[in-house]
Amino acid sequence: MAHTGTGAQKTHGSDIPIEEAGFCALDLETTGLSSFSRIVEVGAVRFKIGEQGEHLQTLVDPGGPIPGGAMRVHGITDEMVAGAPRVPEVLEQLLDFTSGCVLVAHNARYDTSILSTELVRAGIPLPPNEVVCTIKASKRFLPAMPNYRLQTVADVLAIDPGGFHRALADALAAKQIFERAVTAEPRWRDRSLSYVLERCSSARLGTGIDAEARVPDDVEEVRLAIDDAIERGVSMIMMYRGGRRPPWPMQVRPICVFSVKGGHFLEAACADGYTRSFRLDKIARIVSVELDG
Repeated sequence: MAHTGTGAQKTHGSDIPIEEAGFCALDLETTGLSSFSRIVEVGAVRFKIGEQGEHLQTLVDPGGPIPGGAMRVHGITDEMVAGAPRVPEVLEQLLDFTSGCVLVAHNARYDTSILSTELVRAGIPLPPNEVVCTIKASKRFLPAMPNYRLQTVADVLAIDPGGFHRALADALAAKQIFERAVTAEPRWRDRSLSYVLERCSSARLGTGIDAEARVPDDVEEVRLAIDDAIERGVSMIMMYRGGRRPPWPMQVRPICVFSVKGGHFLEAACADGYTRSFRLDKIARIVSVELDG
């Protein structure tokens, strides 16, 4: 874990001057492109406009193999994440680092969807951070670009973060793009944080995710058994079906049930110590509960 530099003042309201607001540029490298992808690297820069800021970077053990397609993009291998901290530990560190800050990310909806899903999986409450997107900021405050990919915008602005497709480098690029966009207006120092949020805000953490959603009637019995296990803090055996094979028994300790984009999922700790997501409609039945009691 790299954690260096000077801190940024934390924000306490959207009506404060933009110069006094605390921001945290964030980038995640992941196992794929869907909301269910797991994090393999976190990069973040906490700053006030004009400050170098404070850096956080760490590789993350995602609890399973990194697909080849993702590996070819960011170059992070299974060997590199072996022995790295696991997701829940990194999430706690990241929430502490970003506390009170407005999150800044390029294509922020993607990063916030990944982060939100990982937080729900870990049973960690979603924080109240506002989120701004540097794509929106670039379109609003900067001259038209050929396209709004991170590297394109950075190249047009002559920003060189030392590479791309690694978390800290991309977070540094997002920070600099955001600063260039916000300060492009002649009277930017007269603006409040709310002015920027109104023009560049993105989906907040938790958008599209519901940890309390009612599940369909056909999986209600399974949900009730899971809720019972969660309340008691015990493990259970479930019959789970996947692919063409018949249901097979799995011993898990349930953490939570959540819904994403209309799908309903169980997050549970498995026998190998990792947590995984299981579709509720793939759980044929719960065989037994209170294995720990």
